[in-house]
Amino acid sequence: MTKLVSIRVDEQTLAEAKRLKINYSEVMRESLKNEIERRNDKDFLESISKIHRMLKNVDRNQILSDLREDRDQR
Repeated sequence: MTKLVSIRVDEQTLAEAKRLKINYSEVMRESLKNEIERRNDKDFLESISKIHRMLKNVDRNQILSDLREDRDQR
């Protein structure tokens, strides 16, 4: 299902888009999709960065030791 979305564009820009036969609806859809993807990527990278900072202080040897201990208990 699609929804109708309106934007305001100055007359000169709209006239130039029509002159160049730009399908501005398609351009706006693609632009919005690209912006959504860019922001999702940014959020993902920020999350990874936070996880990295948290794990930086974890002792790897302790993790390995705990994993081995857990595995041996099974």
